[in-house]
Amino acid sequence: MKREGLFNEKAIEEIEKARALWQGECLRPEDLESEHLLKSASGIPLRLIYTPEDVRDMDYLRELGFPGLPPYTRGVYPNMYRGRPFTIRQIAGFGSPEDCNKRMKFFLEKGGTGLNIVLDMPTIRGYDSDSPQAEGNVGQCGVAIDSVEDMKALFQDLPIDKVSVSLVTHLPSTTVILLSMYMVMAEERGIAPHALAGTTQNDFLMETTIGSAPEILPPRHSFRIQCDVIEHATRILPRWNPVSYNGYNLREAGTDAVTEVGIAIANAQATAEEL
Repeated sequence: MKREGLFNEKAIEEIEKARALWQGECLRPEDLESEHLLKSASGIPLRLIYTPEDVRDMDYLRELGFPGLPPYTRGVYPNMYRGRPFTIRQIAGFGSPEDCNKRMKFFLEKGGTGLNIVLDMPTIRGYDSDSPQAEGNVGQCGVAIDSVEDMKALFQDLPIDKVSVSLVTHLPSTTVILLSMYMVMAEERGIAPHALAGTTQNDFLMETTIGSAPEILPPRHSFRIQCDVIEHATRILPRWNPVSYNGYNLREAGTDAVTEVGIAIANAQATAEEL
């Protein structure tokens, strides 16, 4: 159904005349040739300014709508950040679990409202810290986790039933082990699964696309584990996000904005089809 336009046509005509006058009298020739003014960083064409003329035919309800309702252009929650402030979640992860634990406590003391843990490469690749393959990399660029005891030390005295936790597990083979350790640690502390809020990355397709941490399992089996983790966590961890479709890493690897979003959505679609 075609809806009425948003703006008065006479007003739009007046605005367009004013825009033409502005362009003729105020702009310099080089303003019309400057690439960074006429294109975004991803090469998307831009106009120097925008007026109601640019959205005169927009279907407001179908294309913009209200926050909390489809198409979610204005956000997935009714109040967005005004009703629920953004989580303040600095990255932590280095050295031993005890080292990282001190750092996370420091973040919370200084106003942090969430935890974000990155792992060292041996942990991501499935090696124990005393493995010859791990030499020189233990506790570098992330925390080393070899056992449930390490997980207990990592989160000792941290209020994981009150703040959300991001475990940057990268690969499904890492996710299934680390999330299991996390759940066992919480259970031994008397914290019910429904009280745990957080995220595991668990995006095999993204990691395969950019190759930051190659999976140790064959692709088909790794993807199956990713989906199994999602299915299991959805049933018993209602406040947990069992997968994070990460477009940021794709962009850092050299894609433009359109490709970044396209690949991330395609990865999510493939997961939904597999489930």
